[in-house]
This record gives sequence, structure tokens and C-alpha cells, in this order.
Amino acid sequence: MPNTDTMPAGKKANILIVDDNKRNIFSIERMLARPDRGFTSATNGKDALKIALGKDLDLILLDVQMPQMDGFEVAQILKTNRRTRDVPIIFVSAEKKEHEFVGKGFEEGAIDYLYKPLDPVITEAKVSTLVQQYLQKKELAEKNTALEKYAWLINNSADLICTIDAATLKFEEVNRAVTDVLGFSREEIMGTSLLFYLHEEDKPKLQKLCLENKERFSFETRVWAKNRSIRNLNWNIVNRNGQWFANARDITGVKEAEEIRNYLAAVVRQSNEAIYLHDAEGRIISWNRGAEKIYGFSEKEALKMKIWNIVPEYLLAEAQQVVNTIMEGNEVRSVETTRITKTGEVIDVLFSASVLLDAGGNLQSIAITERDITEEKRANRELERAMKEVNVMNKELESFSYSVSHDLRAPLRALNGYSQMLEEDFQQVLDEEGRRWLANIRSNARRMGMLIDDLLAFSRMGRKELQKTPVDMKEIIAEVLRELEGSMVHQALIEIGDLPPTHADRALLRQVWTNLLSNALKYSAKTASPRITIGSLEEQEGECGYYVQDNGVGFNMDYAGKLFGVFQRLHGDEEFEGTGVGLAIVQRIIVRHGGKVWAKGVPGAGATFFFTLPCPPIVNDEKQ
Repeated sequence: MPNTDTMPAGKKANILIVDDNKRNIFSIERMLARPDRGFTSATNGKDALKIALGKDLDLILLDVQMPQMDGFEVAQILKTNRRTRDVPIIFVSAEKKEHEFVGKGFEEGAIDYLYKPLDPVITEAKVSTLVQQYLQKKELAEKNTALEKYAWLINNSADLICTIDAATLKFEEVNRAVTDVLGFSREEIMGTSLLFYLHEEDKPKLQKLCLENKERFSFETRVWAKNRSIRNLNWNIVNRNGQWFANARDITGVKEAEEIRNYLAAVVRQSNEAIYLHDAEGRIISWNRGAEKIYGFSEKEALKMKIWNIVPEYLLAEAQQVVNTIMEGNEVRSVETTRITKTGEVIDVLFSASVLLDAGGNLQSIAITERDITEEKRANRELERAMKEVNVMNKELESFSYSVSHDLRAPLRALNGYSQMLEEDFQQVLDEEGRRWLANIRSNARRMGMLIDDLLAFSRMGRKELQKTPVDMKEIIAEVLRELEGSMVHQALIEIGDLPPTHADRALLRQVWTNLLSNALKYSAKTASPRITIGSLEEQEGECGYYVQDNGVGFNMDYAGKLFGVFQRLHGDEEFEGTGVGLAIVQRIIVRHGGKVWAKGVPGAGATFFFTLPCPPIVNDEKQ
């Protein structure tokens, strides 16, 4: 038994066992059971692929001989997917150890072979070794990623970060910010003394700090830049083992700001932002023109008010807590909050505040800066909506790039063609079982063709430019129902309620109704009295809503999140045919139009699918 102490600390191995015989799965789990291992199993290739694509795995034990999709086919797909291509695979086989058989396995990405009946010692040894190696590889990759992030943060910091020899004050390491702050390259400053760059009046102060040898300390210095200008730096030092770990921030701008304080007072007065002062009790004692513009109160009116006059009632307690925090010496920077203007309008502002102290260190007043961001937030909500749409499409396209290609069509046509020739030319030779297998091959080839067509259609949905026009919903639904009745037989009673018109891409919206209505007919077909209802939702926030309701098989709401994912089906092929792409196409089309789609269902009691679209713009037909 391998030593379990070699397993990376805190790691638990996730092992997938794929075998069409559940007894074999149970036997392997018992053989390999350990506290630091978790097991997942599948009895066919399709389920194995779903698990592998949705779960982090550390090893796959894959039976070679399985119906429909053998272990070689599963391995080939796993090794073409970025998520699973590095997961080690051990083939489990009852076949003899022939050269060609083993070679095919290694071509498909196998790491090793196990032969039935399994030897417990050999099996445990191989599994332990591969799991340990894979977990250590993942741990090393994670550590390397973390180190790269730290290096990136240091090298891209705007502050000068460096290590300095505490005895000689020579730079030992320095980040790239030294060029931005002082103009020197890293190579020019390495090995030189900090004293060389200091203003003469600041050198004694630094030498004194060296003698004190404190563990932590801060100081300000004037430093000569390469262009002979003076930069003011604020240093924070941690002294460890004869080295200074230093962070230096350029505060030249702050120093310059102190020198032009009187000028800034005039600038504050004219600022478009609300800048005002109030005392500890909330009485306003200063009010600039920006505040007049934002809130509508003149300076004369504001000086008779307290800040609570511009704070919504539901935020009064929170505002008092903020004031208490500021009075304790804490700054508040760029916090979003809500205010009320003179006319009672509620606005969004970006709020910053700090205390002003007198010469004795006592509270003098609280300085407030507020910027009206009402329109900015409204615009941001529309940026956000667009970005969500882009992110959804990008993720979907990335997934498809590993699943579908035009190159799949040629071998699929060949497979179907050869199967047809076998059926036509050798029908008399084949027995009943052979003909059944041949029929299964052709059936699966046709299903694969449908899947490729659906995936390519789904991919094209993201690239097709929207051509929005006025759309009569009842008209487009009538077209779809005529088409469906021509392609499928059903007994469903279809009821259509009032449907508001919309402004959308007619062709894409037709696809939405086609997918939703065909699903409703399909999943209610086994009901004694199938019934489908098409209706609309009450308009809310500029959105028009529609729904399709059926009384079919329904679904469990615990799995509602899977409905609109590619290949995600809640019913097997033996119950209902399908590829699991139709609802994904619906979601892509609706999201591209700026709407949303969702569903509700009850097992055995039907399902309802909803979607919204922006309401059409109001057109004024009156002549100007």
C-alpha cells in the first residue's frame, strides 16, 4: 500500500469510474476506498462526458468495452477539451494485452492500462501514483500562478517598492515604478545608495533613523529625480534581518497642493461638485456654488439648514453613523448614497468626507464633497446590460469551439453512406441482430447530424446582426403554428390571448416561438388532453412580457438553471427526442434583444416559459 502521507496536504482526490456494469464500479470503489478520495461513477460514455465537463477530476478509470460509445471514443473527446485534456486516464479492459490494442489506447491519451480481473495491489499502486502526481502538478501550477500575480502587482504598482540594505542603504531590488517616479531605470539604481539621491538637508534625518534600528517607521524625504527635479516621497519601512522592505509614494502633488491652498479655495467655490462644511451637530457652515446647482438651495438658505434636510428619511440613522465615524477621525471616500433636492427629487451622489481640525487638534468642522451621479448610474446600468450580453455570448462561443466544427460533417456523411450501402447490399447476409446494430448506427448518425446543425445554428445566432422592425406577435405565432402542424401530428388545444406588438428581429423572434411552441407540443403529447396557452404579461419598466404554458410532463425547479444551457436536458432520449440546444437558442436571441427569459414548472403538471422584450418606441404620427 503506497504511503498516503505523500498526498498534498488538504487535497482530496476526485476519481471518476466509468463502466457499464454497476457491480464492477462498486468493486473498484471498495478496492480504492480511502478517506482522501471521492468517487463519481457513470455507466455510459455520454454520462461520463457530462460529469467530466462539469466536475474537477483528478483521475478517470475508463472501461474500454461499452455500448454506443466505447472508452476510446470517450477518451478522444476528453483529450480535445481544454477542461479535461490533462486529467490522467487509466483504461480498464478484459482484452488480451495485444500491441495494437494497447497502442490505440495510448493514442487516445491513456496514461496506463489495467486488466480484468483487477489485481488490488497493482490497481492501488497505479492509482495512487497517478493521483499524487496530478495533484502535485495542479498544486505547483496554482503556486506559480500566485507568484506571477504577486510579481505583477509589485511591478505594476504606482508606488516605488524596493529592498534596501539597512547598513549601506544600497538598493538591492526595486520595481519598475522607479522609472515613473524618479526617471531612473532599474539597472541604473540597483546597487547605489539611497543617500546619493536625497536632498542634503534630509540626509542627517535618514542616518539618525538607521541608528535607531526600529522595526517599523515612516518618513518623508526630498529626492533628486534624473531630470534634476525634486520629488517628495513618503516612505514606509519594515526592518527585517538587516534589510528594509520599503514602499515609497510620490507625494509631490500633495505638497504642491498645500502651497496653493488659497487658490484652491476659489476653485472650490466655483466647482460643479457640491462642497460644503458642517459642524458636529450637522449645521451647515459653508455652501459652494456646486451645492447650489445640485440641490437648489441658495447659500443663504443652506446656512439656516442642517444636513438632515437633504438626507432621505430612511437614511437618517445611517447618515448619523457616518457622521460619528468621520468625527472619530476616519475619512470616507467615494461612497454612493442618496440625497433630496429642494424640489423633492431623489438623486444619487458620490459622497466623500473628512474632518478639519484646529491648531490644537480639536474638531473644527466636517468637509463634504458630493457629485451628482444620477445620470451616470442610469447610463452604467445600460453598460452593464450590454456587458452581460457580451459575456454570455463569449462564454457560449468558447464552449462551442471545442464541440462543433464543419469538419465533423464529412466523416458523418461517410458513416451514414457506408451504413446505407451495407443495408442495401448485404441485407440478406446480416442476421436480425446485425440489422438492428446497423439501424442504430444510422439512427445515431442522423442524431449527430441534427446536433451539429443545431449547434451551428446556435453559434450563428451570436454573429447575426439584428434587423429590428415592428412585429405583430399574433401574426408570427399563426405562421409558426401552421408550419408545426405540417411537420408534426398533435391533439393539443391551443389558446392565444392578447399579445402586444414588439420591435425586434422578425426572423430571430420567429425562431423563439418555433422552439417554445414545438417544445410545448412535444412535452404535452403524452397527456390525455394536451392544452397550450399563449399570453402576455403586464408591462413593467418599459418591458413587454410573453409566455407559453403547457400541461405536459413539467420539470423540477431544482434543475431550472440547466434548462437554457447547451446540451442540458432534463428528459432522456428514450422519453423525448431532442439535442438540448433549442432553449439555449431562445435565451441567446432574447438576451441579444435586451430582454430576459425564465421558466417555471411542476413535475407532471406542466411548464411555463416566459420572456420579455423592450416595448416598442412610441411613434408620433402627427405632422409637425
